[in-house]
Amino acid sequence: MNIQTFPTKGERTRAHIIASAASLFWRKSFNGVSVDDIAAEAQVNKATIYRYFADKADLALAVIRHQGVLSMEHVFEASMAANTGPERRLAAIYAKAYHVHAQTKSETGDLLGCPVIGLALELSFEMPHIREEAHRIFSQVEAYLVEIAEQASAQGRYAGSPDELGATLMQLMHGAFASARIASDPTRILDAGHASLALLGYPETRIIQQEQMA
Repeated sequence: MNIQTFPTKGERTRAHIIASAASLFWRKSFNGVSVDDIAAEAQVNKATIYRYFADKADLALAVIRHQGVLSMEHVFEASMAANTGPERRLAAIYAKAYHVHAQTKSETGDLLGCPVIGLALELSFEMPHIREEAHRIFSQVEAYLVEIAEQASAQGRYAGSPDELGATLMQLMHGAFASARIASDPTRILDAGHASLALLGYPETRIIQQEQMA
């Protein structure tokens, strides 16, 4: 018999602090936010934060792991599970990324970019462990892209190395998030997605047509 377990009060409090800090770091940057700001956002006192995290840097590591889990589950794993063909999987990934950015633009009037990339770029020199965690997350993403490339290769759509194509698709995705953030234009993500689909061997596939399949 499987016994269902539920988070303890402490686990719920810790998760709430992480989610509150993640929102602030994304909107205002790590260095633009104080522990007092995080406490106010989470509606807890500062001592509660220090009960769960050694310092703000420790909280940043928890945040980047949290954001990585969310991205993997809701964008990459969900797209891979809900679709079978390589072109449909890649289109679904880009459709989800586009919708998140478009929704942010609609709600805030601006794009906030990828939260993992944002923290990694801001803190990579002073906090190497943040860069290492971001690298681990993006290595997982690249593994999915290599799997998609392998599928395309098996279908005769792509004749090169799936590992090399996966790395190229990863770089295009990084560029898509950066370009969209700089231009405050979520359609830059669609542009990169269509370029990626063309490289994969599916230039005829349009991402918008795949949205309901994602």
